[in-house]
Order: sequence, then C-alpha cells, then structure tokens
Amino acid sequence: MASSHYDLKARLARPEPFLFSWMSIPSTHLAAQMARLPLDGVCLDMQHGMIGFSDAVPMIAAINAAGRPAIARILWNEPGLVGQVLDAGAAAVVAPMVNSRAEAEALVRAAKYPPLGGRSWGGYTALQASGLQPAEYLRQANRLTQVFAMIETVVALNNVEAIAATPGLDGLFVGPSDLSITLSNGAAIARTGAATLKAMERIAAAAKANNLVAGAFGGDPERIGIYLKLGYKFITAGVDVDFLQAGAAALVKAVNAN
Repeated sequence: MASSHYDLKARLARPEPFLFSWMSIPSTHLAAQMARLPLDGVCLDMQHGMIGFSDAVPMIAAINAAGRPAIARILWNEPGLVGQVLDAGAAAVVAPMVNSRAEAEALVRAAKYPPLGGRSWGGYTALQASGLQPAEYLRQANRLTQVFAMIETVVALNNVEAIAATPGLDGLFVGPSDLSITLSNGAAIARTGAATLKAMERIAAAAKANNLVAGAFGGDPERIGIYLKLGYKFITAGVDVDFLQAGAAALVKAVNAN
C-alpha cells in the first residue's frame, strides 16, 4: 500500500475540499514548516516563484517527510520538466498554459507510464516517497500521480471540453488571474468578475462530466468560498509571502491596539 500522504487520488475522492499552501520562496526549512500548517498539502511554484529544480528536490523531500503530499506547478508543459518533479517525489504536477487536446495528451504522455503514456523509468526518490517496491510502484503509478492541466486562456476555455476528455488526465486547474486577463484582453485582473466566474462554471462542468477534479488558485477566504460553490475542491489557500505579510500585519495591528 502506498504511503497515505502520497495517495493523493484517494484523498481527492473524499467529499471535503483539499486546501493547500503555495510556495514561491526556495527554502527547504520553510517547506518543512509549510507542510506542518493545518492545510492538506504544499505546492511549489516553479513557474512564477523562485524555485528551481535543485531547490525543489530537498523541498519535496521535506514535505513528504512531514506527511503531506507535494505538488509542483512546473515552468511549462514540457515532458522533461514533468518527469523531473514526479521522479523527485511530487504526488501531483500542475502544468501551465494547456490550450488544446493535443497539449493535454502530451502532458499525460510525460506523466504516465504505458499504456496511458511514455514516462521514463528511474524515479528512485519517487519510490521512497511512495513507500512501494519498484514493481508495485509501476503498477500503481498511473493512479497515484495526479496530473492537472491549467486552463487560463480563451483558447483553452474554447477547447476545455476536448481537453477534459483526454484519457489519463486527472484534473483541471484554473488560474483566475491569467484567465481574467485574457478574457478582458489585458484590461483587468478580475478573479471573481462575472466573465471569470461564468468561464469557471464551464470549466467545472467539463471536469465533472469527465470525472476530473476541478482545481483553482484561491488565495483568500472569500474567493475560496466562491470557488467551492462553483464545484472546485482542489484549491490554493494562500501563498508563503502572503502568510508572512498577514502575520506581520496582524502582530503590528495588535501591538498598536494596546
């Protein structure tokens, strides 16, 4: 049996939402602390954060050691990047800017072993994280490794039903900032704007129709609540930098109130 924290698919099958933290700071020590917050997992932002692969390897290990699933938002939908983070022990990969069925199929090929894909063997750190022997890991890996395609452009939105029907894909993940920017043709960031929420309803419906998990970047309690009502359950609760700023602001406010 796989380590309970590594079996993200089983956790996501439960009815309650999966709320996770988001890291942009490259620090193994901070990753260990983030993994011990009262949240369900930790995502490393390797696209817009400052986290490179050499940073991510010990950070993923620290998150796994704390008994939380490690998630990686990779730099781009490139096969080598997908395989790297999965081999390093990430339980899930989130790939940005997946705009077509063909791009979703390429993502699955990079993340899954045959017959679903063509992932290359050699992830010894992943074996350790899973708690499985090699033969058993190979047998279970396609179920255990969760793959999310990010829907964050008008092109992706127009193709979302075809993307969601991609065999082997596990979920769709909405970047509301980029989605709202592209919907407004660069005019605004409107994470809960009418057009954004209408698009997110369509994305959630496509996910549900294909038994996929619907995910989104939340970031604050209000947005999290709105997205939950739309049918999303795999949601970013907050970012490391925001947690630091909020904690400091709360402390200063409390001191000044005395």
